[in-house]
Amino acid sequence: MADELDAGTKLEIYKLVLGRYKNLISEKESLSISEIRQRASPYIEFIRKKREEMLKDIVPYDQRQHFFLAAERAMDYVRRIKTCEFSFTFYMDFAEMESLRVATAMDKAILLTALLRSFESEDARVLVSRKGRAFVKFSHKGSPYLFAPESGSLLMGDDAMKLLSDDPIAYCFNDLIYENYEEQ
Repeated sequence: MADELDAGTKLEIYKLVLGRYKNLISEKESLSISEIRQRASPYIEFIRKKREEMLKDIVPYDQRQHFFLAAERAMDYVRRIKTCEFSFTFYMDFAEMESLRVATAMDKAILLTALLRSFESEDARVLVSRKGRAFVKFSHKGSPYLFAPESGSLLMGDDAMKLLSDDPIAYCFNDLIYENYEEQ
């Protein structure tokens, strides 16, 4: 019978494998613009079920009256998912994120955007800065909001836009649009 490896040794082997194949993983995990936009769709089954769960006590849902309450619930849900960054490109689907309670800031931003879009936000979108930081921008009653998935903080109005002055937006997207600001 073979000797069983201890957890520390297994971890070192996994790190060695990931280090060796991180470029291949990043290559296989890269997504087209269309695939990225599809991930932010409010029509994904997971998002539809999560929407129902978050709005079960708000019937009938009226976007004008209940949107911000729904948005707060979605942000709280995303805040409970730990942020973990990798040295290579790796996407998790929403069910994996919920099961493991961990995701990259980008995956958390996409999840929140999809939820906000399911609550009928016309302008919810993922913003990605030139330094690669992900944010979620949406508006409510004429005020812009900016959610930072890494910290879970929510900024409003001018404060939201000031945060982006030192690290401008490279591109933004949701299920309907993709805008690249670096090509301009």
